[in-house]
Amino acid sequence: MSWMTGSFAALGHRNYRFFWIGSMLATTAFMMSFMLVPSVAFEITGSNAAAGLAQMGSGIGMFAISPIGGVIADRMRKKPLVFIGQAIPACVILVTGLLILTDVITVPMLSIATLIMGLGFAFMGPARQAWVGELVGRELFPNAVALQQIAQNVSQVAAPALIAVLVGTFLHIGGTYLFMASMFAVVLPITAWLPNTEPPSSTRRSVRTELLAGLGYVWRDGRLRTLWLGFIGIVVCGFAFQTLLPGLLSEELGRKPTDVGMIFLALAVAGLMATIPLAGLVRTRYAWPILLGAGFLMALGFVLLSQAPSYLAAILAGIPLGIGRSAFMLVDNALLMSNAEPAFHGRVMSLAMMGFGSQALLAPVWGALADAFGVRTTLLSVGLAAATVSAMVGASYISVRRAEHAARAASGSSGTPVPTA
Repeated sequence: MSWMTGSFAALGHRNYRFFWIGSMLATTAFMMSFMLVPSVAFEITGSNAAAGLAQMGSGIGMFAISPIGGVIADRMRKKPLVFIGQAIPACVILVTGLLILTDVITVPMLSIATLIMGLGFAFMGPARQAWVGELVGRELFPNAVALQQIAQNVSQVAAPALIAVLVGTFLHIGGTYLFMASMFAVVLPITAWLPNTEPPSSTRRSVRTELLAGLGYVWRDGRLRTLWLGFIGIVVCGFAFQTLLPGLLSEELGRKPTDVGMIFLALAVAGLMATIPLAGLVRTRYAWPILLGAGFLMALGFVLLSQAPSYLAAILAGIPLGIGRSAFMLVDNALLMSNAEPAFHGRVMSLAMMGFGSQALLAPVWGALADAFGVRTTLLSVGLAAATVSAMVGASYISVRRAEHAARAASGSSGTPVPTA
């Protein structure tokens, strides 16, 4: 399909198109679940800390296990790992819906459910990202990674829209969970149909040895190290939003804690519209400036949200927050994966996923801070933290660039300039 150029080049590959559609549907269901978990927990207890505690299980699974999942993804075929990683959350979502409908759901149950889902993601996430490279090849890989982020942004639009429609109807939250589970009746057959590609050949060593090799590989490369740590920092700050939002609505804006749909929708639509053109820019000299600008824009969104005097103002604050968070994650992830060797794709992605694990582990901390100092003060603190992370990424990048130029000058080589992307 020759018209698939620029931002959508990788979608010209048939297998990747089906992969992209399946990933988008699965991610929509996952996001709906994670968006609703804090609201369900807050509605049960009225506590910001409980809303964070309910999400903590996924953090334990992803933070502790995803590095091992990355090693396994680099050693094995990706298709079985992705299929199992989708099937497990589907079952968890189904059971959670039934527990809500029978009115026996508790915060510990929610924590256990998110723990199991986190374990599934720990193996699926690295495998899914590495599988992209095997499906499309090296040339299209940066664009395909960026399109994965766009699929996630589409899901961020669809998830709150579906929540707003379904929760507000006779389905309520329990029925909405059953709807989410039904989406996997489409996702799993698509995954089963895709080719079972072969991993890059590599010498098999112990899991510990390969895990340390992956960490050392990222840490020794200044660009990869900067991108990895920056990704973790922005994810930790960016996803504090969903932990704190139910409390902001209930305690400051006089709304129900489940009225998250419109704010999530504004955040997601803004992020999607901003990131579509970015997929074609991830390998240009504009990538790093966009990355840094996005981080500061997200920080501004948090500051505006912390001062929002009304529900409408909170919706509008979600626009810069959504643009900044989505743009930073898209560009960072595309640069991170495209600068890594294929044999390390699973491990590099697993290290990036530690950011999602970290944010879930810190969710109770954000909630406790909101209970102690107020949700507005906590949101403002998150914004300042995001600005600090962005400044540190910028300083690190400048330092790495100077070191690269100095090394080239010292070698007396006039070779090709180091690419800015």
